[in-house]
Amino acid sequence: MIKIGDFAKLARVSIKTLHHYGELKLLQPVHIDRFTGYRYYALEQLAVLNRILALKDLGFSLEQVAELLNERLSTAEMRGMLRLKQMELASRLEEEQSRLARVEVRLRQLEQGRQPLVADVALKEIPAQTVLMARIVAANESMLLPARQSLQSLLEAQLERAQLKPASPWFAFLNELPHAEEDLEIALAVGVNLRSGQRQGDWQGSPVELQALPKVPNMASLVHCGDYATLPQTYTALYAWMQDHSYQIAGSCREIYLSEDGPSAMLNAAGSNGLIEAQCPVEKTRMPASIHSVHEKKEGTTMETQIVNKPAFKAIGLSYVGKNQQGEIPQMWGEFIPRINEPKRINPSVSYGLCFSEVAGAAEGEFEYLAAVEVSDDQFIPAGMVCREVPAHKYIVFTHHGKLETLGETYHYIYNTGLAQAGIQVHPSRFDMEVYTHEFAPDSDQSRLYIYVAIQ
Repeated sequence: MIKIGDFAKLARVSIKTLHHYGELKLLQPVHIDRFTGYRYYALEQLAVLNRILALKDLGFSLEQVAELLNERLSTAEMRGMLRLKQMELASRLEEEQSRLARVEVRLRQLEQGRQPLVADVALKEIPAQTVLMARIVAANESMLLPARQSLQSLLEAQLERAQLKPASPWFAFLNELPHAEEDLEIALAVGVNLRSGQRQGDWQGSPVELQALPKVPNMASLVHCGDYATLPQTYTALYAWMQDHSYQIAGSCREIYLSEDGPSAMLNAAGSNGLIEAQCPVEKTRMPASIHSVHEKKEGTTMETQIVNKPAFKAIGLSYVGKNQQGEIPQMWGEFIPRINEPKRINPSVSYGLCFSEVAGAAEGEFEYLAAVEVSDDQFIPAGMVCREVPAHKYIVFTHHGKLETLGETYHYIYNTGLAQAGIQVHPSRFDMEVYTHEFAPDSDQSRLYIYVAIQ
């Protein structure tokens, strides 16, 4: 799964836009971390988002987009609608050309949504280097290339003044902050070999800065050949490779302009086959310490799982609806444990933490959590408690080893690595539950509890 910030970068939309689409139920995250509130999306959701953005570019309101998505338009119908818009845009004045390019990109992405991305990704070491860098804020995405060309002109003037020549291709740093639709801070840099006597202070007070970039031991790299407008497809392929090989981004990504003329070549040759090397520093996805300590003999790369089928059952307990931002769930368990025997339990040695992601009337990101025990059908419901029926499901079961305080780390591992490694699709209800047995001891390193995730 992909964090909302990274998903926004891939799609070239803002985090605020994704939140808004979630509230309208146009595109909802596949998982919301109950401990941090972080939202996660699946790579496959890019196809849905591309349809939404394409329909918006056609001039439909978001309410109309929702209706059209419900009608499940075929790719051929979508392609036909987009081509009509393409013809309309082509007849407009020069300032509409950027809008036309975006529609063309959406068409390509819609077609590619049915085809697997094949990425010839290289993993290599990038040596330390000294660079001359300049920064600027672009008003919006369409101004990125012109802004970089402006930075290039500034840096070229500084190189000439200092009697230096570029010692590397020109490259841009991608914004580390969540992608925004306006006020985009960008940085352009070029490697330099300083002459004797030159130092960092020589550029003090100037619009450029001298920086020493450290070595990057693992840089995932993929060369993009084609129109700059299609570059997001290359980043999508690069991110898919990282996900498939259990890597995560570990710093600022870079766009290396392989033409001698740098970003100016891309601006002056729109639509031509420009060469850009997309680079992302990566590291292996880390397993939480509590899991790694138990599985270090297995190289810390997998977690023991099993697939089980559990029939429907009824549970009674205390309920909480919210985002657990103030530790409400542990507090509720503190209230429930003294009353745990008030319901007539089917199994006295087992209790449950049930998490329902689909809650009628709940705000975006809220879920219902039940501290509960399993009961029979004719059970009396004690005061202040509720009864919930859990449908029959197939589950993948993960084991949490260690103290309760590290449970959030285990959930992070499950939803960011474990499910992907197992090749499992989560059930649309996004239901999961914690199963507490006699093996559970909240403050013990030897404690065990079981996390059941409903799957398709």
